[in-house]
Amino acid sequence: MARLQIPEDFTSQFTLLTDVVAQNTALGAASPITAYLTQMDIDLADDVSAGNDAQTHEISRALLSKQSENYRQLRDNAFKKPWQILTGSAQFLKQFYKNNMKELGNWGFTITDGGKLNYPAAITDRIAVFTTFAQKVHTFTPTTNPLAPYFVQQEIDVTKAVTLVQQATVSNTSFTNAANQSENETELRNQLWLPVLEHLKDIGGFLMKLYSNNPKALGNWGFVVDDSPQKPKLRTTKIKPGATAVLNGLTIGGTLTNIGAGEVHLCRGKATVGNPTIIHAGEQFGIVKGHSTITIVNPSTLAEAKITVLTAA
Repeated sequence: MARLQIPEDFTSQFTLLTDVVAQNTALGAASPITAYLTQMDIDLADDVSAGNDAQTHEISRALLSKQSENYRQLRDNAFKKPWQILTGSAQFLKQFYKNNMKELGNWGFTITDGGKLNYPAAITDRIAVFTTFAQKVHTFTPTTNPLAPYFVQQEIDVTKAVTLVQQATVSNTSFTNAANQSENETELRNQLWLPVLEHLKDIGGFLMKLYSNNPKALGNWGFVVDDSPQKPKLRTTKIKPGATAVLNGLTIGGTLTNIGAGEVHLCRGKATVGNPTIIHAGEQFGIVKGHSTITIVNPSTLAEAKITVLTAA
């Protein structure tokens, strides 16, 4: 059975509206949807106007999303070395205080009754742990600090690390602000666009009934009809920090959406050779011929990546 495929991303949906309007205008009085538009109280001119306003918000959303991703990367880059210092020091102190590991709590660390170190997942919480750790370090003199030999051996300068953490904190604030603004632009876009999208779905459904003996005729209106034996389903995949995931059986004509907080890198096939396609948070990638199997790389060492994509059922 033929199924109507409505694109998932705004840009493709707006193009679909443009195609529907163009075909309706070209057919003029002979357009088969004229009476239906009246019946459903759909004014395509109003929809185009709403779409143009929504597109303004989409442009702002995309820009803010890229800015937030840039700040996130700056934050992660700045915090990478301090985090290595923190985790390495924690392991050293765990050995130093092996007879009283609860002492690690005075350094800002959380340790279970079983002696396991628990690190927080949120970047702000990790920064807070480092801040407590650095404050504790500065309560000692070089001769009384239990970490002194470790710092010498590992060539660690906590003061420089504190400066990096301050930079990471500033970048994280900028990241959060840009991400919140991007989310607000998304909401403003959706308030304008979602009613229009419902109109497109209604029009597509009407044309499917009209052209039930020839569903491919909907292509003249910009709609995509899938007559494959299986209906594709939306698959959500999470990729751990620094990890990769190979995805098979992707639906040609479908869309991969980055619904995580950071960018992901897309490589064709099962390898990660060559220049990847970078998909920022909130952005999408159309699955074209040759991309039914792809490899997704999460370049972040801190945050989990998350994507959705259409696959064969």
